[in-house]
Amino acid sequence: MAEEPNKMLYRKFVENVINEGRFEMVDDLFSPEYLDHSAPPGAPGGLDGVRAVFSMFRTAFPDVHFHIDHMVEQGDLVGTRVTGTGTHDGPFMHLSPTGRSVTWESFGIFRVHNDKIVEHWGQPDLFGLMQQLGAIPS
Repeated sequence: MAEEPNKMLYRKFVENVINEGRFEMVDDLFSPEYLDHSAPPGAPGGLDGVRAVFSMFRTAFPDVHFHIDHMVEQGDLVGTRVTGTGTHDGPFMHLSPTGRSVTWESFGIFRVHNDKIVEHWGQPDLFGLMQQLGAIPS
């Protein structure tokens, strides 16, 4: 059975933009009107925000890799649970590099319209990530 089109779009985003760092593909995958309801404070909006957030992760964790654990499509929405891994070799949220290998989960909902991602709601486990980096006691 072929994968549903909105799932394919999300998979392309994970594999190309996140895992390979191909930020030039953001324009192909996201609408110019993209709205991230879960953007970090101070992050730019729109397509610049997508590039900024994932550039920050790639700088902090140069070997960042997302594995799609679960993905469901209903209408124009794609729900996801991913596991991220990486080595903390660059600055992250005011933390100096620790060299630690980390793993975290993230849940997200993406809305697709006209073959482009137009909205996102999500929740990464930043608390668990910060614990692994030593910024928060276990």
